Amino acid sequence: MHSGSVPDTVQVAVRIRPLSSLELASGHHNVIVQPNPAEPRLVARGAEEFTFTDVFGPTVTQAEVYDRSVRGIVLKLLQGFNVSILAYGQTGSGKTYTIGTSFDGRITNHSGILPRALLDIFDAVNVSQDGDSCSGSYRVFCSFMELYQEHVYDLLSHRNRYERLLGIREDAEGIIVPGLTELAVSSAEETFGWLMHGASSRATAPTRMNKESNRSHTIFTVIIRSRRKANAAANGEHVMISKLHFVDLAGSERAKKSRASGDRLRESIQINKGLLALGNVISALASSSGTSASKSARATFVSYRDSKLTRLLQNSLGGNSITLMLACVSPADYNIEETISTLRYADRALSIRNKPARTPPAATSQSSSVAEVERLSKTVSELRTENDQLRRRIAAELKPAIEAGFAGGKNGTGRHLATQNRLLHGQLQSSIEESTRNELRASIAENALGRLEPLVLHELRTEYDDLTGTTTAPLSGDELRAKCEEILLRYRTEYEALRQRPKAQHRSTLD
Repeated sequence: MHSGSVPDTVQVAVRIRPLSSLELASGHHNVIVQPNPAEPRLVARGAEEFTFTDVFGPTVTQAEVYDRSVRGIVLKLLQGFNVSILAYGQTGSGKTYTIGTSFDGRITNHSGILPRALLDIFDAVNVSQDGDSCSGSYRVFCSFMELYQEHVYDLLSHRNRYERLLGIREDAEGIIVPGLTELAVSSAEETFGWLMHGASSRATAPTRMNKESNRSHTIFTVIIRSRRKANAAANGEHVMISKLHFVDLAGSERAKKSRASGDRLRESIQINKGLLALGNVISALASSSGTSASKSARATFVSYRDSKLTRLLQNSLGGNSITLMLACVSPADYNIEETISTLRYADRALSIRNKPARTPPAATSQSSSVAEVERLSKTVSELRTENDQLRRRIAAELKPAIEAGFAGGKNGTGRHLATQNRLLHGQLQSSIEESTRNELRASIAENALGRLEPLVLHELRTEYDDLTGTTTAPLSGDELRAKCEEILLRYRTEYEALRQRPKAQHRSTLD
């Protein structure tokens, strides 16, 4: 794609992965053919022909994929356009490899398009700011979310898994995810760190078709906030926000092939459900793009709300975005049904018309909230960074002392910690022993009470008989019952007091 043009339809590039060594050893063969490598055309199963924006054969490198299909639209981000790049296809077809969400921090020939795009973005930002610092400035932010079993998780949050859950809302500007962490980043290397941090929390699990199968959809977003002077004479500024989404979709799979069961089967059902809703949206948008605007508005309803995935991608498909779909396919004969299905959906996506336009700038004098949000975002990002640095520093300072203490080292701090540890261990053991003794005493008292109750009743009957043999008036039934209850109450009171002693003693010992 040429850097000067802005496509108004979804661009589709198909990437054919090479046959794996296991597939070759099993005797599988290639059923996807690209007749002419210079043309974006391929033939499936020797009969069905498709033409796309680009087609990349099994020998095409990561760098060539990026240079031919991605670089031009990525740089549109700095011009104020929203950009979306989606990787679509069955599990094991190379989506994550192509996007690069499993990046390990080192740029190599195998690095995907995401880290390459980050390098280009920061190079362009730095050149723009160094070249004419008076005309404007850029600030870069990033976010990372995961859609797992129809639940949205913030992968950059410092909270635990359940506290990372987020909701989806819709406002005048489109779909938003309130509470999603947006971190200010100043270099590609810093962004690499957050990418790897978020990817490490992504839900993955081995299946028969892929030993590291992603069980969720992820969206890594780069946000550019540019500030420029309104004009040469005025003091006001315009703020423009544009976003670049890298969408790594979980792969569709058949339970019969993946042999999924239990949690893997439930994950597979949710994945396929979301991808089915996405396919329906693509079909509806493709159908409406082929008719007039008034007729399509009446005849075609696009069901974005059928899935959270389609809601999150609402702006990328049929909205204000330059969109590239990377359809990754397997050429192996045993995957032909899934491959044909992917190619057909990709072919329909070619017909989808978007409405890409520069994000309208907001004058700072008219929207002071933009500056305030930016200031707060910067503060939050700085505090998070400071918090992480403090955690690492404290851990680094305590680690040698703790290791020396447990190892019985000669260091004074280590000896002190070891002494404290032994003292606390002794106190804990003493408290446990005392508590055990008290529990035994309470148990003995309980058993004794059970034996004493009939004896007391017998004693009261004897005392009653003796009393009736004298001139003293016999006890009435109520008096006898009252005396019995008085004795039993005394025993029960002492027993309950004894049962309470272990807890009180245990607490005081620990204190």
